[in-house]
This record gives sequence, C-alpha cells and structure tokens, in this order.
Amino acid sequence: MEQVLLHQLLDKANSLFLSVGLGIVHEEQLAAALDLTHLEFRNQFNSKQELIVQVVQRNITRQQHEHAELFANLGTPIECLLALLHHSLQELRRSPHYDYHVMREQYPQAWDTMQDFLEQYSYPLLTRLLQEGIIEGQLRADLNASFIARIMLAQFGLILNEDIFPPDHTNQADVYRNIFFYYVRGLCTEEGARLATTHFARM
Repeated sequence: MEQVLLHQLLDKANSLFLSVGLGIVHEEQLAAALDLTHLEFRNQFNSKQELIVQVVQRNITRQQHEHAELFANLGTPIECLLALLHHSLQELRRSPHYDYHVMREQYPQAWDTMQDFLEQYSYPLLTRLLQEGIIEGQLRADLNASFIARIMLAQFGLILNEDIFPPDHTNQADVYRNIFFYYVRGLCTEEGARLATTHFARM
C-alpha cells in the first residue's frame, strides 16, 4: 500500500514538472500540490532534489517497460532502433517544460541518475541493436557499432545543450528529429531503409 501511495505521489509530481518545469515550483508549493504538509513532504522525500531523483528513477523504469513492449512487436533490429529513437522523440515532445538544463545546474543528483541510465542502459542497448542490424544486413557493414552508439549519445547531449539550442527559442523535439532522422538514414543499407520506411515517416 505504501508503495502504491508513493507511486501516486511521484506521478503527480511528474505531471506538475511536465506542466510548469522543475525550477519554478518551490518545496512548499510541491508539498501542497501533493496534498502533504511541509513536514510530511520532508519525512517522505527529505528534499525537492530527492523527489526529483525518485521521479527520474520512476520514469526510467517506465521507459524500460515501454521499450520491451515496443520490441516485442517488431521483427528486425533496424525497426527496434528506430522505434527506440521515436520513443525518445515522443518523450521530448510530451515534456516541453521539463528543463533538462535546470536539472543539470540545480539538481545534479537527478542529472547524474539520468546520465547513469544513458551509460548503463541506453549505450549497451544501442550498441546491441546496431550490431544486430549490421549482422542482418540492415546497416552498413563498415560501421563500428559501439562508436556509433557513442555518437548517438553525444548527439542527445547536443540536443540538451542550451548554449547551442536555447530552450526559449528552439523545440527540442524538432532538433532531435533533424539530428537523428538524417543521421540514422545514412547508416542504413537499401534493405534497412526499405524496412524502416514506416518508422522514418513517423519521426
């Protein structure tokens, strides 16, 4: 029961962050939005930063489950790769106010949690899908899968770099599409591009 209530609190906090951003809401306002007294909030989460860390962890778990469901319905590595990228694009589109730059500057523990996820989950997953795509002839045979996976993660970091793409003047989802759509298409063989046509159209 306690776990269910915790998840409800985290989901409510996540919805609030998606709506107004991470930096705007103060701890006392968060407590009120979660129907908690400030003391109850402190007893449950200790701090706003710890709450954000737990929200990020819950989002990570959700994304992993959604990835597994996506892959279960797809037959080829290139389709899985593009479905993964499309899912990430949708994550950015549904969180226009998530303020990743605020997370990095003001809530470093939450930022580190997200970076650990990229390193320990996303990088091995990208590498595996790329390797399988090369073996099955959907991606070019001369590619270095682990190197390309690193480039993709670096591109994700580029999207979140507010000095290059100021969040007040650019849409992160549009940046994501323009970076990854053409890059991944260039990695494909003709067979890979044919298999991925539907997914390219959705990006």
